[in-house]
Amino acid sequence: MSMRRTTTAALNVPAADVDLEGWLFGLSDEDYRACARGHHGAGTYNDEHGRGMVNVESIGGNLIVQHYRPVRAGRGDVEMYSQASRIYLLHLVPVRGSVRWWLKATPKTDSSSEFTCTVQVDLHPVLRVLGVFMAAGWFLKCHVAEETAGFVADVARKRGAARPSPLPAGRRLDGEPPGA
Repeated sequence: MSMRRTTTAALNVPAADVDLEGWLFGLSDEDYRACARGHHGAGTYNDEHGRGMVNVESIGGNLIVQHYRPVRAGRGDVEMYSQASRIYLLHLVPVRGSVRWWLKATPKTDSSSEFTCTVQVDLHPVLRVLGVFMAAGWFLKCHVAEETAGFVADVARKRGAARPSPLPAGRRLDGEPPGA
């Protein structure tokens, strides 16, 4: 069974200024958890096979542990794949699945872009009926929409922190003229 959900959102950052690869592999556990209620933790690592990312989330009452490797990673487009994700149905029954995750920033105007987040979960066909009864597709759709909004806010916030606007000449940080 394959479930694929996509959400897009406006990102008030020019696509040329977005570095999704840098953002994703620099994402702290705290920032990941802040992007969606179901996010429990995340971390990146390097080993003999290269870079990877682990994240743990709860979607529709099911705990998912993903061990991602980048398939493609660039400034405006990232594809991650977790071949051996562990899904705990109702947080109890472990089943194996795979998860593919795409992030993309597409130029819209000189000062904005469109952020797209797609998640595809592949499960054994036997789980198809169970997934329908558990409304898995609906819960995945809601989760992807929530995390997309959180990711957009985090990318925009970090872009603003990384590139502060210059102060007008002769002004202090508090807005007062020098010597005031």
